[in-house]
Amino acid sequence: GVFQPIQHPGGPDSGTGTAIRGDPEVSHLLLLELAVYLPEEGRFLKDKRSVLLILPAIFLFLCLPSFLWAFVPDDLGFVISGQEGSERTTPSGKTFTNSIGMTFVQIPPGTFMMGIPSSEPNRDSDETQHRVTLTKPYYMQTTEVTQGQWKAVMGNNPSYFDSCGNDCPVEQVSWNDCQEFIRKLNQREGNGTYRLPTEAEWEYACQAGTTRPYYTDLDRAGWNYKSNSGGKIHPVAQEAPNAWGLYGMHGNAWEWCSSWFGNYPGGSVTDPKGPSTGQYRVLRGGSWYYNSRYRRAAIRLTGTPEDRYSNFGFRVAWTK
Repeated sequence: GVFQPIQHPGGPDSGTGTAIRGDPEVSHLLLLELAVYLPEEGRFLKDKRSVLLILPAIFLFLCLPSFLWAFVPDDLGFVISGQEGSERTTPSGKTFTNSIGMTFVQIPPGTFMMGIPSSEPNRDSDETQHRVTLTKPYYMQTTEVTQGQWKAVMGNNPSYFDSCGNDCPVEQVSWNDCQEFIRKLNQREGNGTYRLPTEAEWEYACQAGTTRPYYTDLDRAGWNYKSNSGGKIHPVAQEAPNAWGLYGMHGNAWEWCSSWFGNYPGGSVTDPKGPSTGQYRVLRGGSWYYNSRYRRAAIRLTGTPEDRYSNFGFRVAWTK
């Protein structure tokens, strides 16, 4: 039929129940108000069985709101949250956004082939293919850390491209700088643990179930010097995301990982963190300055923990 708009709908004049809408954090207050209101209508006073039915529901909403909301599907096309009014969400679903606007998506556990076959063109010798199993889910930031997010935590902006704006990746940050940012972020948020992803976690999240060097056409996936970057960094989330909703995994800024650089193991591994010590840390993903060869999912770059360059950035992982 034809859609007919209505103005100021008040709902039916009568019915068997009352609709309750709003924030789950305050829903127990609404139920308390309803419990007082309904007796004034004379309904509960006349029907003792209704009182017995409603009291357990009120108790559950008072004592176990997070338990009840865990049963609400989290794939409805929006984030289920208890704090929409303050533009915050909680890690109760597949995505969440923290107090400074960093959005995270849950990465499921699984097994994948890290590195690439020896027959692959442009393969480097340190990209030996091997099977990796990650046994626990974790959350990955959907974009690189932005200049606005860095300033919110650190109070400064070290970026070479500082005129690019708050939505551009923060760059010219060292591995040690990232650790200080994460330390302050954990102190500020106080919920779960923010950290750099391991090298295996980064590549697994980048592949998102694919086996190709890139998860989509490169000009859609990210920015690189010889194709589309124009010799500069660009705002985040303008590229096509991968299947798990991650942006900028092939270009814009190299991304620091927690792992020390070292040769890959010869066989299968589970939850690898990399060598226990080393001289260089690993960066992944390529940047605006590099061509397509240096933006493959398996490419590895190294830097000392003190290195800072205008194409060095990072994204953050989160675990409960």
